[in-house]
Amino acid sequence: MLKVRPDSGKLPDVVLDVLERLGEKFGTTKTSTDHRMLPPCISVIQGDGVDIESMEMILKAMSDKKWAASNISFGSGGALLQKLHRDTQKCAFKCSLATIDGKDVNVFKDPITDKGKQSKKGRLELDCVDGKFTTCTEGKKATNNVLVEVFRSGELLIDDTFDAIKKRAELF
Repeated sequence: MLKVRPDSGKLPDVVLDVLERLGEKFGTTKTSTDHRMLPPCISVIQGDGVDIESMEMILKAMSDKKWAASNISFGSGGALLQKLHRDTQKCAFKCSLATIDGKDVNVFKDPITDKGKQSKKGRLELDCVDGKFTTCTEGKKATNNVLVEVFRSGELLIDDTFDAIKKRAELF
């Protein structure tokens, strides 16, 4: 099963664009109501900006363009809750470096629809100078790196107590 998740973009346009591209690449069949269906092993999942109003808008736009609703599923992100999510909080965890065949390769996200979502790349360090934090990217060295390795290859290296974490947080 291939679930294609479009990146950020204007709804419902980004969903319709992905459906059209998948339809061109993999073909479609028709339902009994004359709507287009992707092959059963391919579908779209939309999570960005999903709330009840956007779901209705996307499904209506799909119907208008003769796409069957069963081509899509919806994720339940922060928009279904308090409208607080990784974008409003400017916080997300992403891979920034991979080692492939012994060689380090920068990994990053650079969406064409929202440059504000561009991620940091390369080996990261977190510098703390006079209580001010700065992320050092692409292998640049921090003066006072405060990052600590906690996990490696599934092994827990540090098993802090909650009290120790709270005490450390008070330092900043």
